[in-house]
Amino acid sequence: MQNELETPKELANRLGWPERRVRSLITSKQLRHVKVGGMYFVPTGAFDEFLKAHMVEPDQSQQGQG
Repeated sequence: MQNELETPKELANRLGWPERRVRSLITSKQLRHVKVGGMYFVPTGAFDEFLKAHMVEPDQSQQGQG
């Protein structure tokens, strides 16, 4: 199994997010990462895992009520 790694800056650029937001997810241990020396790296697929774990689905029982 080969994991590709990207820096928080690379991930932020790819997502169109501020780098600070990605680093915040890393430091709060919400986003899977590895620290090599003093640098953090995010493995491919870690952000998709984060999204899947935090996705909120609409409450179907509330549709049509208003």
